Amino acid sequence: MAYNKFRIHVTLQVLLLGVTVFIVLYLYVRTDFVATLFLIGAVIVFQIVYLIRYVETTNRELNRFLNAMKHEDYSTSFAGLKIGPSFDQLHKTFSDFTQQFIQVRSEKEENYRFLQTVVQHVGTGVISFEPGGEIALMNAAAKRLLHIGDVKNIKKLNNDEHRIGDTLLRLRAGETMLIPSTFDSTRQTLAAYATEYKLGEKKYTLVSLQNIQNELDRERMAKELEIARTIQKSLLPDQNPRVPGYRISGVCIPAKEVGGDYYDFIHLPDGKLALIIADVSGKGIPSAFYMTLTKGMIQSQILYTGSPKEILIRVNNLLYNTIAEKFFVTMFFAVLDPEKRTLVCTRAGHNSAIHYQCETTHVSHIRPDGIGLGLERGEVFEKNLQEQTLHLKRGDVVVFYTDGFTEAYNNDRVEYGEKKLMDLIQLNASVDPDELIQKITDDVTSFTGANHRHDDMTMIAIKVTD
Repeated sequence: MAYNKFRIHVTLQVLLLGVTVFIVLYLYVRTDFVATLFLIGAVIVFQIVYLIRYVETTNRELNRFLNAMKHEDYSTSFAGLKIGPSFDQLHKTFSDFTQQFIQVRSEKEENYRFLQTVVQHVGTGVISFEPGGEIALMNAAAKRLLHIGDVKNIKKLNNDEHRIGDTLLRLRAGETMLIPSTFDSTRQTLAAYATEYKLGEKKYTLVSLQNIQNELDRERMAKELEIARTIQKSLLPDQNPRVPGYRISGVCIPAKEVGGDYYDFIHLPDGKLALIIADVSGKGIPSAFYMTLTKGMIQSQILYTGSPKEILIRVNNLLYNTIAEKFFVTMFFAVLDPEKRTLVCTRAGHNSAIHYQCETTHVSHIRPDGIGLGLERGEVFEKNLQEQTLHLKRGDVVVFYTDGFTEAYNNDRVEYGEKKLMDLIQLNASVDPDELIQKITDDVTSFTGANHRHDDMTMIAIKVTD
């Protein structure tokens, strides 16, 4: 609309100038009035000058306004420019345009500040730099990871120990690199991922940094635990013993990747069978280590004597001088004589065994006195250690177990308890030992519900079949 008015205004000025020129020519031919011609000529000159100044003023003011917009100078308001009433609509349009620009700029600044705040507070390190290494952006997380303050060039990250700056400069878009480093004796591994972007005519590299040392340590630990679990599993019996007239079964379910529970079957030269179940205090790798150590000690000492009491005395003497102060081992050691149908039992602070008598269907504890291995010196340990001989009959069942079964608890923190275990053994005494162990394990799992297993669960079951 304003442009149409401007065009009409210029057209009228040109027409008026043409009419004036025509009149001058007409008077020049028809009259001799020189003064009139001079006056009209002056009018023509005035019209030409006015038209030129009008156009130039309009162009100059428009150019000044647009240059102000180009340099984001919104202090110049086109509505205030005095270039004629035909531009009133254009004044209003440009004023609205200016206000819109101001609003957009304000929103952009707010978004930029918000983005800056987010970048500065994210846990991932962020560095942006030019090809020459000049840093455009480095957030607080990156400074913490690199143990630096404000630096202007990425090359300043190089020192005698690390060449992190050179490493980052070599990164290309899409590349990921692991950068090991040590600061103040703290080892870390930075995962650096690079991408590129262009801002105006400048190219930038954007690198994200994360310390993945914990993840690497967990992965390494998981592999080491898997190896330890494989080794520990190889130390447990690979099959149940076969003894005429008896069915014997055992199981060990660790609470973690490796555990401190242990059971074993050792055939003795005189045809007897040693049955061992033990529990090292604590869980995890330390307990597994002491379990392995205890197994080796037993196997070395069992060659000298077949007496359960004598073996435990010897093992305690060795273990007392070896095991750490906060660790100890509980153990139930029994020797089965298949011909005499006797079970000689010794208990070093372990859970009592459970005996089901088929003739009377009575269930009772086998609980000879004894304290844990590694807690006291030889004399004190020997004084408190007793042997108990159990006479077995056909159909009898004997169960050895660790406290992972009886101390398992449900969501209400109620323990499974010995009574439920004894009742379940009494109810299922007719089944084979492996099936009995499975029923007990299933019942404990059902009782605890969604609770994770908090302790190792180990069990041996013996049944007299003939």
